[in-house]
Amino acid sequence: MLARELFLKRIAGNALSMTLSKHKNFSEVSTYCLHDFTNTPINGKAGKMPKLTKMFIANIKPPEKGQIIYRDSSLLGLGLRVTRGSASYIVEARVNGTLRRVTLGKESQLTPTAARKKAQKVLASFAAGKDPTIERAKKRIRGVTLQEVLDHYLSVRNLKPNTVRTYRYMVPRCLGDWLDLPAALITRDMVEKRHTSLRKTTRQGTTGEAQANTVMHMLGTLLNFAAANYEIDGNPIILMNPIKRLSHNRRWYQKKRRQTVIPDHKLPAWHDAVISLRHQTIKDYLLLLILTGLRRNEGATLRWEDIDFQSKVLTISAEKAKNGIEHRLPLSDYLNELLHRRYLDRGDSEFVFPGRGGKRHIVDSDHVISGVATKAACPFILHDLRRTFLTVAERLTLSYVVLKKLANHSGKNDTTFGYVVVDVERLREPMQMITNEFIRLFNQRNADQ
Repeated sequence: MLARELFLKRIAGNALSMTLSKHKNFSEVSTYCLHDFTNTPINGKAGKMPKLTKMFIANIKPPEKGQIIYRDSSLLGLGLRVTRGSASYIVEARVNGTLRRVTLGKESQLTPTAARKKAQKVLASFAAGKDPTIERAKKRIRGVTLQEVLDHYLSVRNLKPNTVRTYRYMVPRCLGDWLDLPAALITRDMVEKRHTSLRKTTRQGTTGEAQANTVMHMLGTLLNFAAANYEIDGNPIILMNPIKRLSHNRRWYQKKRRQTVIPDHKLPAWHDAVISLRHQTIKDYLLLLILTGLRRNEGATLRWEDIDFQSKVLTISAEKAKNGIEHRLPLSDYLNELLHRRYLDRGDSEFVFPGRGGKRHIVDSDHVISGVATKAACPFILHDLRRTFLTVAERLTLSYVVLKKLANHSGKNDTTFGYVVVDVERLREPMQMITNEFIRLFNQRNADQ
């Protein structure tokens, strides 16, 4: 009889109840009279076996510490758990061999009759084999939100910092009203409508089609992750990714490679507009981008530890590079002087181009770029500077391999390219040639006058 409860109801004429309770002293037996309200349980856990009525409950004295459970004599499994500060109805039974306890509600909020009706429903579910602990877990999994999936995905995947930042920015920006929705409730119609609505002109003057495609690809990745990581009874909570609707209906926007560059005849005006900026950091940042072809984040996050003035080499670490390959670029004389000047005035910041306060790196300033574009009468986005760099470099009849190395393109689909090793010094002369050509183009209007 160890650790087993045995109830003997209505023994003889005095209706005694006996309870063998779990206790470290298993020989101890407590006997209670159903109508003797003054008898207190010895172990503080097992309680009397009265019928729970309003009168009985009104006469209960709370224990000084711990809890007492009074089990109802008319409905096996129903009980009233009393502590010093509260009293709550509970129901207990074994489900699939495991003892489970469910709290029905506060005694002040339920009458004994209402508690019995509620307990009967719970006991019926127990009898059907429904484990409340497992059911709660299933409900929790079924209701996992898009925000929770996003956080989980970013915590377990080994992603580049820039990729994490992109997810953290794009998903709330474009799908912010879906973050608190259960991921399993995102439908194909919702996806199709949102994809269409995201197609609107951006502040940079683009159509928004690339943004719509990008965020939907991100959503598809998150929902695939949810399907692989959240299951109920062996079945994923998402049986079919709703993003597939875009493929089936051919709704993805055609990817059009942007071809915009700053043309030669606009370079003098663009350069003048940049030089006229009052903010030296932004001025130098724009010049670095057009003279190196670096991606905007690669340039913005440069630290002084990435600059080797002795060998005149700039390094983009593999973690920051888009293709995951370290990029070492020799500095032309002009760039070396620009960076050395910034180094002498660096202050306490670790970044070559610090943002406000110097604690973080520079963040793209749309209004400044817009001001330069307006003054130069030449609309552009920062990635246009990379295309302009490579366009000018190509005109100098540099080899295909050199151009690829300058751009830090992986060439993973080019087997021959993978066998060609180009030392950083092999790029020094081409870099100097490119800078000289830009300086010539910047000043061509003055030379023509």
